[in-house]
Amino acid sequence: MASHTARSASIHAVRRYYEQNTRLFRALGLGNRAHAVHRAVWDEATATFDAALQRVNALALAEVRTLLAEQSVSVLRLLDLGCGLGGTLAYCARALPEARLAGVTLSMTQAQIAQRTLPRARAVVITGDFHHLPFTANFHVALAIESLAHSHDLNRAFEQASAALLPGGRLIVCDDVVVRAPSNAAEERWLTTFRAGWCVPGVQLLDETIAAARRAGFVLRSARDLTGALRLHRLPPFLAGAARDLMRLAGRASLFFHSVSGSLALQECLARGIVAYHLMVFEKRRR
Repeated sequence: MASHTARSASIHAVRRYYEQNTRLFRALGLGNRAHAVHRAVWDEATATFDAALQRVNALALAEVRTLLAEQSVSVLRLLDLGCGLGGTLAYCARALPEARLAGVTLSMTQAQIAQRTLPRARAVVITGDFHHLPFTANFHVALAIESLAHSHDLNRAFEQASAALLPGGRLIVCDDVVVRAPSNAAEERWLTTFRAGWCVPGVQLLDETIAAARRAGFVLRSARDLTGALRLHRLPPFLAGAARDLMRLAGRASLFFHSVSGSLALQECLARGIVAYHLMVFEKRRR
């Protein structure tokens, strides 16, 4: 009972986070240009801010094209786990005009916005939990862009992704992972604040994340550390802690400020090398 209550509380927290913050993020201009609230990635192929916002989508699409080159697929079926506002699905819809697309998000607000963004004839977005997917093994590709971090049970999340994919299907994950344990109490506090502020209990050790995928029937095809392509906005040390604590206090009245405290903490975790931003491609084993 306690475990079930904890899971329900985690799901409710993530849903509440996006229900309350989505429209505010959009009002502030966050996510409007790419229809997504994703990290901007400035690698060697990126020259403009718009391209940086779309870079993870472009990298994911390249992996989809790799699958299409390797396998005989008549009509590609692609699933976005935690699709948010539908930005990645819309990007794929433009590049893959024959593909059939589906997205899952906990937020009804996000689902409604996403459905208006996408071509109705070949895309559907449902309000649901990717720990309990209503799909059978029907998809060639599943995407999880900055969404598995919200998982309260990575084993279950990978199991459900595997259940929705055909043998040989690809799971493309881009997310934060812990790459080293905090070395002191101050670093532990930064990591705890990040997880709490952004509702991301699924930000776990990289090796543990990969192990969870393997237990669900996946093989790791590739992994790429994109942390160096992020432009960090870290406050001076004498301000960072005070700003974090102030935002956490303000967060008691507004989830937006709770989110800001998580953002400040993420910058510290990335800068200190506790957390990294990784693109991982998994393949479902063929039986």
